[in-house]
Amino acid sequence: MKYIIVSYKSRNNLISFAKLVNRNGIPTQIINTPRSVAISCGLSIKTEYKYFNQIIKYIHSSNLSGFLGVYLVNKTNAFEQIDKLY
Repeated sequence: MKYIIVSYKSRNNLISFAKLVNRNGIPTQIINTPRSVAISCGLSIKTEYKYFNQIIKYIHSSNLSGFLGVYLVNKTNAFEQIDKLY
């Protein structure tokens, strides 16, 4: 399973960003941030990897402060790898 997470310092900005992308047709979930990325407010936005380019576009156009990064999460049965993409 492969997906991306988006992290912000502020819960308010994270929720605002989730609302923005949802309004524009990108399905998201708000999840607990994985421990290896635990530099955020504790929550992240999860969405499918296929939306990566659109997510980057909305990050640039949103002007929300406190953006921390976009991470690729690649899960197999016994292993989880997380890499910063942006």
